[in-house]
Amino acid sequence: MKINKLPSEIFNRIAAGEVVESPSSIVKELAENAIDAGATEISVTVRGGGIDYIRITDNGCGVDFDDLPTAFLPHATSKIKSLEDLDTIGTLGFRGEALPSIAAVADVTMVSRTADSEMGGTVSYVGGKLASHEECGAKLGTTVTVEKLFERIPARKKFLAKPSREETKIFTLIEHLVLANPDIVFKFESETKRFASSGEGLESAVFAVYGDTVLKNTLKVELDEPPIKIVGYTCVPTFTKPSRNYQNIIINGRYVESADICYAALSVYMPYLMKRQYPLFVLHIEMPFDMVDVNVHPSKMQVKFADTVKIKSIVARAIKNAVMPRLTEAKRLTDEDFHIETPKSEPEFGRSHTLGSFFDIIPRQNQTYNESITQSTLEEASSLDPNPEPPPTDNSGRYADVYESTADFSEKEHFVATECKYVGKLFNTYLILESGDKCYFVDQHAAHEKLLYDRLLAEYESKRLKTQPLIVPFVFDVSPSDAELISDNLELIEDCGFSLAPFGDNTFALSSVPLECVGIDLQSFVSDLLIISSREKSPMVLRERLMQAACKAAVKGEIDDLSKSEIDALLAEMTARNITMFCPHGRPIAVCFSQKEIEKWFKRIV
Repeated sequence: MKINKLPSEIFNRIAAGEVVESPSSIVKELAENAIDAGATEISVTVRGGGIDYIRITDNGCGVDFDDLPTAFLPHATSKIKSLEDLDTIGTLGFRGEALPSIAAVADVTMVSRTADSEMGGTVSYVGGKLASHEECGAKLGTTVTVEKLFERIPARKKFLAKPSREETKIFTLIEHLVLANPDIVFKFESETKRFASSGEGLESAVFAVYGDTVLKNTLKVELDEPPIKIVGYTCVPTFTKPSRNYQNIIINGRYVESADICYAALSVYMPYLMKRQYPLFVLHIEMPFDMVDVNVHPSKMQVKFADTVKIKSIVARAIKNAVMPRLTEAKRLTDEDFHIETPKSEPEFGRSHTLGSFFDIIPRQNQTYNESITQSTLEEASSLDPNPEPPPTDNSGRYADVYESTADFSEKEHFVATECKYVGKLFNTYLILESGDKCYFVDQHAAHEKLLYDRLLAEYESKRLKTQPLIVPFVFDVSPSDAELISDNLELIEDCGFSLAPFGDNTFALSSVPLECVGIDLQSFVSDLLIISSREKSPMVLRERLMQAACKAAVKGEIDDLSKSEIDALLAEMTARNITMFCPHGRPIAVCFSQKEIEKWFKRIV
């Protein structure tokens, strides 16, 4: 076997595969280089989602004229001089492959001037080869322009997302950089969007990225336990988000992802979270560089800790201190306040777990909430019920036979007409019916949800879907990635009877809903809409999930207090529509017990 030494144009393209995945990865590398150069202002301009054009300008220290071509050599860097430096990396853009890798897959021009030079310099690379290097007039700092990404590598270019999606990825990256570097002014411009941060600290950064509503619903996080320090913001327990896109972790100035830290934060909120809701937080964590490994992945987004249990404990404590600041004992929690056990194996990220699934946290006794964060307030936030119209009344008194077994159901089982007598309600939720020697328990919420779904689907399929304008449009903000998902599905959402339109950057206005869903819990519906849009790719499946979410959010809270006539109407419609025994989400609508089974419970028969 003969071993060949690869020419530079080949190994540079191989190296580029690790660094240049998309336009956003180029912006990340160049912006981090600007941050390491001491820039206090960084401007990013993109065209065609960054595929056609990227320009990044900074006011950092600049590059000497003679060093401009050197910066494009493989493994050239100003950040590392010895092997020991790798163990204490304190910079962001130290990777020597970045510029040569970018130049291998795009046309690149760099213009730069240092403070001790009257003239600047420019260097250009086309097809990975030096095209020009000459002096020029230039402002202090550096400007890098990248054009025609993957133009000469069509096999790579075809795997890029559409320009609007690539732009969203870049804008999301800019938001991360703003939160990670709150003292730097960032500016972003594209054909459709403009954005700027003020560089006046973390509070202004949170405001720039998330707006005033989020800022007003956050609490400051501050914990200093040498050698670890945590500062930032976290949401109040009643203000959560439908996805994890609002969770931000910055370690030593680097925006990272860490399931361990997310678990620690989630554990504090878990007793108060509604289903599929997640806390929002921005955490700046400072620790010795040898306590964290940032070289787990080439993108440096994943990290590992030398002492994971300690980090989890400190993060949980920091957030606990912020969320419950008015404990009767006005003191900061210490290690003695918690007993933390690390599970043998981590739960699957994204599943619903109890608090103990992450680690057991046992607070000291006699710790209570004050009036502003009461236990009852948190419980109310976990059980919000929507408020739609009452069903029509009907005094027929004749009901349908429900599925006559507690065994497995078939989705094709239907009600079969028979005479039943309504005898009461259990837990204000389950209707109790009697027919001969059978006793039926009907989940009135699941039944109502199924009826709404069947009506909505029938109207959709017959193209007779009626809508009801909202008196006041429901306006909501989302993250850039969520905004992209909603924008991609606006037509389908409209077909399902929801008039939804953009209302500014990452903001939408819902102006009408299907008539069957009048009174819908709009916040709950929007939360489900974001989750569904992120998971479902098939238009047909997405439509079904969308209707299911609408019906679930439209099941009214006061259904618990149905009158006898309303109960008659609900059960009569179940018979008339011959509904199946499952709600749209697959839960059984009714179960049946025979008189014989019940008598066995009380040992009347054996």
